[in-house]
Amino acid sequence: MESVRRSRLVLVLSLTVLSVSIAVFATATGIAATATADTGYEFAIEDDALVETSGRTTEVLISDIGTVNHIEITNINRSPVVRATPWEPPELSRSKQARAKRIITTDGSVADTVASPADAVYTMRPVPRGVASERAAVVGADPTAQWHDLTAVNESTFTVRNGTTAGVVVIERTEQRLSDRRVLVVVEPIDRETRYSVVVDIRNERIDAFVRLRGVPE
Repeated sequence: MESVRRSRLVLVLSLTVLSVSIAVFATATGIAATATADTGYEFAIEDDALVETSGRTTEVLISDIGTVNHIEITNINRSPVVRATPWEPPELSRSKQARAKRIITTDGSVADTVASPADAVYTMRPVPRGVASERAAVVGADPTAQWHDLTAVNESTFTVRNGTTAGVVVIERTEQRLSDRRVLVVVEPIDRETRYSVVVDIRNERIDAFVRLRGVPE
């Protein structure tokens, strides 16, 4: 497994003055936004979690920021309210799904163990650019993993800005670049405890990476 460098996105905010213009700047450890005030809250993204610190109290607001697309922090009666919108995995077009399935079901690695294409469940997602096919296949083989586990949360994952309404700060996911040719396909045969995780190059019609997991836990 590759080493993932943890990052920290810190917002030191006085939530009584959120309507002021917030300066956003890059730092060596992430992105920070500050507003002048004597007291306030601190929101930090650490180890993929959104954490709030106020005085001596620390609370985890979102345990896995990798599952989130959009966060709004609002000052209501001088107490911060955090609203998060889930990040939905991107969908593939039907034509790309059909091409990926055809490549897999005609390849001996899977076709020899699945009686027919209808005897398995196929889950397909595009592979993010910069993620190796081998890593994508390993993540896909893990029944507990999700698509967003392919990429790590770092300082380039989110941007910070003022909301359209006074008193709101928005933490927003930047648009992720996806491969236009590589597809991660997870194949789960109906009649056996085996899981296949395959990265398919639909442009060149070949398999880039293949992982088979036997004895898949329920």
